[in-house]
Amino acid sequence: MFININSNRMKFTTSLILGLVFLSIVNCKTSQESVVQFQSTAPLEITAPYYNSWIAGVQGGGSGVNVFLPLKENGNIVIDSLHFRGEKTAVETRDKLIVGRFRHSTNTQKDIIMSSNPQDEYKNKRDLIREPSPFNLAQNDCVVSYSVNGNRLYYKISNLKKEESMAYPSSPPKNR
Repeated sequence: MFININSNRMKFTTSLILGLVFLSIVNCKTSQESVVQFQSTAPLEITAPYYNSWIAGVQGGGSGVNVFLPLKENGNIVIDSLHFRGEKTAVETRDKLIVGRFRHSTNTQKDIIMSSNPQDEYKNKRDLIREPSPFNLAQNDCVVSYSVNGNRLYYKISNLKKEESMAYPSSPPKNR
C-alpha cells in the first residue's frame, strides 16, 4: 500500500492555514465587541427627561428631535454625548439643562451644483453625517455618556416623555 506523504502534508498545511485565519477573524470580532455595563445610579439628578420633534416653518429649514435632560442641580460630572434612536450627538449644557440635538435630512435644502468644471462642485454641501450609536435602544430610551477619571461610563434613561412637536411658523425677519 502506497501513501502519498506530500498529499497528506499539503492537506495538513491547508487545514492549519485555514484554522489560523478562522481564529484570527473570530479573535478580531470578539475583541471589537465590548460589553457595556450601564451605571445603576445617574451621574447627576435628572428630574423629568423628555424629547420633542421639530420642523422649520420654511422650506429647507431642517427638522429633527431634541432630547432635554433637566437637572435638579449642576454637579461636577460633565456629560459629553447622548445616544438616542441609533444616533450619537454632543450635548449642550445650559444652567440646569442638558440638550441633545439630532438633526434629520427631512426639509433640508439640497442645492447641488452640477458642472462640467469639477472645481465648481467643491461648493456642494455634504449631507448630514450622523454618528451611529452602538446601543440598541427603544424609541423613547436614551443613553448618557460621560467620563470619570479617564473611564468612559454610560447611564441609560428609559421611558422619556414625548412632548408636543414644535412646528416653527416662519424664519425670523431679516435685518434691513
